[in-house]
Amino acid sequence: MARLPALSRDDLDANGQALWDSLIASRGYVGGPTLCIMQHPELAAKSTPLGSELRYNGVLAGADRELTILTAGREVEAVYEWHAHEPIGREVGVSNEAIEVLRNQQPTASLGEREALIIDVVRSLYREHKLSDDLYARAEKMLGRKALVEMIVLAGYYGLIGFVLNAFEVDLPEGATPAFER
Repeated sequence: MARLPALSRDDLDANGQALWDSLIASRGYVGGPTLCIMQHPELAAKSTPLGSELRYNGVLAGADRELTILTAGREVEAVYEWHAHEPIGREVGVSNEAIEVLRNQQPTASLGEREALIIDVVRSLYREHKLSDDLYARAEKMLGRKALVEMIVLAGYYGLIGFVLNAFEVDLPEGATPAFER
């Protein structure tokens, strides 16, 4: 993290240490964007539960969730976010073709209907800041209202995470190569 000093549990007050301990207990580590946000423990206490809910307890299928995260990460050019989520996406069933379409910022016409729809929805929100009536109707029909709401919140949350990673210039792990150029 080029822009923030290294942070450890001992640098935090009692409330921050309690949050750190709960993150270790639930996630096994404190790193990446969470380590940045822990510089302001009160914000971390509010934002990390939402992230955990979206990642671990949501209604979206794993492939839908990770495709949403990858799309948001690509739209904000968060190479660290991409590095962390590409392997998870592959593991839960995001197609190689969808990953390459995203990585290379290509149109979605060659993808299956579901993957194309998810990418198109997230891209529309980031690029046009809205969803057309047609795109909204197709997404609600395919995903259902609850999953669509979750997907939109997830896309926004991972935009926030991407902003944190980019603003504080969080480095990729040693030896890792960026998946795309910023």
